[in-house]
Amino acid sequence: MAPGEKAPGSRRSRTNPRSSTMRTMRWLSVLLLGPIAALQWGCGTESDPFDDVTQSYSSALAGDFMEPPVASTGRGTIDVRLTDNNTLRVEGDFRDLVADLRADGASAVHLREDTDQESGRSLFTFDLEVDDDDRGANFSQNIDLSEAQVQAFRAGRYYITVHSEAYPDGELRAQLNESAPDVSGIDDSWGLILDTDAEPHTVDSDAAGWAWAVLRRDDTLVVSGVVDDLSSALVEISGSAANIHDTDDDQSTGPVLFNMDYEMIDANSVRFWYTATLSQSEVSSMKSGNFYINVTTENHQDGEVRADINHDDRNFFEEIWDDVLDNRDPTTEEPPF
Repeated sequence: MAPGEKAPGSRRSRTNPRSSTMRTMRWLSVLLLGPIAALQWGCGTESDPFDDVTQSYSSALAGDFMEPPVASTGRGTIDVRLTDNNTLRVEGDFRDLVADLRADGASAVHLREDTDQESGRSLFTFDLEVDDDDRGANFSQNIDLSEAQVQAFRAGRYYITVHSEAYPDGELRAQLNESAPDVSGIDDSWGLILDTDAEPHTVDSDAAGWAWAVLRRDDTLVVSGVVDDLSSALVEISGSAANIHDTDDDQSTGPVLFNMDYEMIDANSVRFWYTATLSQSEVSSMKSGNFYINVTTENHQDGEVRADINHDDRNFFEEIWDDVLDNRDPTTEEPPF
């Protein structure tokens, strides 16, 4: 290890202006459901009128708002209304998740509260009317709040998460706050398989993984993914062990463009993520298929697995995507996110 070099797999805080802000959020949610939640919340009712609404607004559901952010083609809206008798009406809908819904405890959709802990505790779960493709749903419920809960809601500490097979910690998030940010629509998206065959050099490894990349109409890029079965420890090249490159003209490789943040899942598996606003030249290069993801290790410092960010293998990816998720054994492996 070179002097001053960080140990592989550690999470870093870098000053590179093109790197995403490091977060210390843990990826696996803390489940505090069941009887405890039932005691904290009054019984939901389906009666409605809401003649005395004291506060109402809408919030956007998007993967960009997860902490750390995740790349998702999904999007939705949450509408909330609070009455003067402390009844909170929550209505939501979402579509186009990258993977099927996954129940995190009692449901795939949770109301959570920001706390001093790394993962917000779950306070309430929603009954869903799930779409036929299992990648979207509608829901609406009334919740009777205590005075303390009303104060927490008004302070903007509540948020909603939607969980999927690809992102068990949450694929979409909406902060319940009148000033919560919105996101622009999707310009393009890519589902990617990272493997050794994509490297332009010989790699002796069983490593493989997946990633999603989403480019929004305001030129925001979000990338997230996971790689399993690495042959050796990660090694950082030009600032990170998981990088986005831009190929040189008529070449199969090119310089590091963006350092992605990463975290080890176990000794042989890594997850990574990145978000930034691209310049117009970067958008053009990405849409031309010049970007690629590369993960470097001690045994393969030129790259152990790679994925070219283009649509050449879109049909192949769609055919095997469900199998990729099914091949992770949840009894022996941590989920990818």
